[in-house]
Amino acid sequence: MESQSKTTEGPSSSLDSSDPGSFNKTAHSLSKQRPRSSDLQQQLKKIQEELRKEKEDKSRVMQQLTSLKKNPASEGFTDESKSKVESLEKEVQKAKESERKLHGSLASQTKLLEQINISLEEAKLENKFLRENSKSLESSRRFGSRSLRNFEKHLFGNDLVRIGSAEEDIRTLRNELRLSTEAEEKSKTAMDGLASVLKEVTTESNQVKGKLKSTESELEKARGEAEDLKAQLRSMEEKFEAASEESERLKYELEESTTAWGEKENCFINCIKMSEEEITELKADNNKLFRSQRSAREENFNLRDILKQAVNEASIVKESLEIVRKDNTELKDLLSQKEKELQGLKQEYECLKVSEAAATDSVKELKSLLAATSTMVSSMGAPSNESEPFAISDGDAGKLLAKFSSERWPGHSKQLQHGPRHSIGEPGKLRTYEIKVASSIVSDYEQSVNRDVFDRIDASHLDDTEQPAANQKKKTFLRRFGESFRRKRS
Repeated sequence: MESQSKTTEGPSSSLDSSDPGSFNKTAHSLSKQRPRSSDLQQQLKKIQEELRKEKEDKSRVMQQLTSLKKNPASEGFTDESKSKVESLEKEVQKAKESERKLHGSLASQTKLLEQINISLEEAKLENKFLRENSKSLESSRRFGSRSLRNFEKHLFGNDLVRIGSAEEDIRTLRNELRLSTEAEEKSKTAMDGLASVLKEVTTESNQVKGKLKSTESELEKARGEAEDLKAQLRSMEEKFEAASEESERLKYELEESTTAWGEKENCFINCIKMSEEEITELKADNNKLFRSQRSAREENFNLRDILKQAVNEASIVKESLEIVRKDNTELKDLLSQKEKELQGLKQEYECLKVSEAAATDSVKELKSLLAATSTMVSSMGAPSNESEPFAISDGDAGKLLAKFSSERWPGHSKQLQHGPRHSIGEPGKLRTYEIKVASSIVSDYEQSVNRDVFDRIDASHLDDTEQPAANQKKKTFLRRFGESFRRKRS
């Protein structure tokens, strides 16, 4: 049983020493070799069969223990049975431990299969672990060789111990048989009455013979198990050779992959350097663009301020233009009025010229009339007292004509021209007419003087009121235009 349990421990230890981390790390190289997973599945099946065998052996040992406890032999043989029971219990414990280890190896193998499937799917990411894979393979190979050597030593040592213990049991049993036969002979010669005791001894000897046969059968089984273990060792050696070949192949693949990976690393480093240079250039360009953007923003703000100022100036200019337009319209109206007045004055001047000519003619006529009247008065005698206050001398008439300008006679020339003409023989009528004409001339002169004064006052007043407003508007317009021009220049 010890040999069988240790045989089951051997492949489990070798599988454990196969290092599941190495399978994960070499997944990139094994991704093209799917049959390895089938080999692992076969190993799992073998482990399950070994577990089943261990369970059968365990049940068999337990049956033997129960049979020994239920059917104890003679009192002299109880010590041996107790020792055998203890050894069997130890074997049972070892079998339990081996079963636990097998369960652990099963769990590890299932985990290993899952990891291999995951690693096969994620094979592109496992190039980084190829260097560690080589080291782990070397350590696992060394550890496997050591474990195999220890396993061989342990296996053959335990078999020899068991064989030696079985031979010693046989020798002891033979000695006991010899002693029992001698005791039988002595008992036959000594006591015939102890036949019952001899019968019991014979029964015990028969039992011992059965036990010897059972021990011999166990020895044969142990030899068969040893042969099985040797076959397993051979298979393990073959597996180890295959693993060593595979490790060499993996080393070769690792070297190739390391060289390829070194080239890829160099390419990656060059690409990283190029990308860093491009990043620095892009950062510099971004800084330039940021500065230009900042300057553009400042220019935009300045342009907005300038636009606001221009809009304000434009509004001011519009207002000033409207003011100037109003002034121009007012000035045009004034010009039209002045032109109309000039035309009226020209017409009046022409009329006055005509009236002046008529007045000169009438003055001449008056002078002639005065001369005629004076001659008539001197010839007729002194005038009556009623007509003296209204008499006008020639000097007074000349002074009046010299004093009154012909330009201030607007409409009396027609009256003078078209007025009633008295004959020379009607002196009273002539004087009354002269007095009326003189009084009308004086009243017209006063009216013309007053009108001229009032016109001059109104014109001067209008000029004084209109000129400051126009001058003030012109000053404000010129001041605003100068300020806008200064701002544009600054």
